[in-house]
Amino acid sequence: MLVSGGADSVALLLGLHLVLGAGHLVALHVNYGLRPTADDDERLVRRICEQLEVELVVLRAGEAEGNMQAWARKIRLDEAERIRSERGLDWIAVGHNRSDQVETFIYRLVSSPGARSLLAMPPRSGNLIRPLLTLDRGLIRTMLERVTHSEDPTNDDPAFARNRIRLEVMPALEQVNCGAELNVVRTRAELAEDEEALMRLAVDAVALSGAAGPGGSRGIPAKSLEDQPPAVRRRMIRHLAEAELDRPVAVSPDLASEVLRLAGMPEGGRLDLGGGDSLLVEAGRVRVCPGGGTGHDAVPEPARIDLEAGVATFGGWEIESSRGVEAEVRSAFGDPWAAFLDLDDLLIWLIEKSPGPDDLLLQVRPWRFGDRIEPLGMSGSKSLQDVFTDALVPASRRQSWPVLVVGEKIIWVPGLVRSRHLLIAGPDRDVISLHARPPFSI
Repeated sequence: MLVSGGADSVALLLGLHLVLGAGHLVALHVNYGLRPTADDDERLVRRICEQLEVELVVLRAGEAEGNMQAWARKIRLDEAERIRSERGLDWIAVGHNRSDQVETFIYRLVSSPGARSLLAMPPRSGNLIRPLLTLDRGLIRTMLERVTHSEDPTNDDPAFARNRIRLEVMPALEQVNCGAELNVVRTRAELAEDEEALMRLAVDAVALSGAAGPGGSRGIPAKSLEDQPPAVRRRMIRHLAEAELDRPVAVSPDLASEVLRLAGMPEGGRLDLGGGDSLLVEAGRVRVCPGGGTGHDAVPEPARIDLEAGVATFGGWEIESSRGVEAEVRSAFGDPWAAFLDLDDLLIWLIEKSPGPDDLLLQVRPWRFGDRIEPLGMSGSKSLQDVFTDALVPASRRQSWPVLVVGEKIIWVPGLVRSRHLLIAGPDRDVISLHARPPFSI
């Protein structure tokens, strides 16, 4: 247990000693050295623990770093967890009381949007427990009238927001209703029950929706979000993100609405979750991209196509080429994953239309912004961006989708569109046959 020497921690020590006995307790006191009375507090805690025959560990904190309150909290909890783990103990007990919980509730109400932020300081958080939460501050001090304890003068410093709530806001609320503190506690208890129920619905909905998408990418269908009430929808997104990122994630109503809006757009989009993490919304699915990832595949290097026979690799794709005649490949006409080029016309094209020796080749390369193709059966040209959008190709796959070119002329985008160039000019012509194998299920 953590014992500062203040009224709450001394009450905690005395209460646990009465219930469990000295042999089942280890007390931790952290001397931060920040106040002139810090050594007096340490001596007081030593004296009480000696009288009760409770083992005491004292830690001297050293120099403060950054936010002082956060620094102090981390030091004492890290040391308490070290002791608990090394000794094989069950719990870390702290002396937060009902008044602390109410003041935290009000502080979070005005500083942190969202219902979950109001539920700080529960009776149990992992291995940490708060046995005094049913007792208010005044009752604890009344119980300790004849017991020596210290008072931290910084608790009266209005520079701290929590102190202003304690000294100014709570007295004003008690004037409105003498049961204000208890009413806040009861409201918080109802919110905690509601949160538990809504999260259970959200977790079940995520499980029923399926947690893996095409290619094994984790995510949930946007349709499963649309079918849920807003409160469950937000928690589904939060559960998905927190399971992937292993940290708390805030999901506001605005963010959840934006997820649905992007899900209705062919290209989808990406939403910031903070800390460099993001949500990727595309192709009707929502998934998490940790660590600053965009969710986009790496851009593959261009690959040359052999005019005789071979297999070119482009990222996870394979483009197999072979040489034959028109009659041998006629049965495969109409397959969107196959293309057939007139070899004689191709050779002429390579010689006449390629601007230099380095471009005298047939290759696959990544899509570039501004790319256009002259589609078979159409007049004029069409941007590949529109081709991808019409085919509902997710934004994350576009730069890893192969584009077959001769020099700068786009001939074929496997599975999507064939240009009107290099078509087989007649029967019994020599043909280059191309067959694409994508890295995902069709």
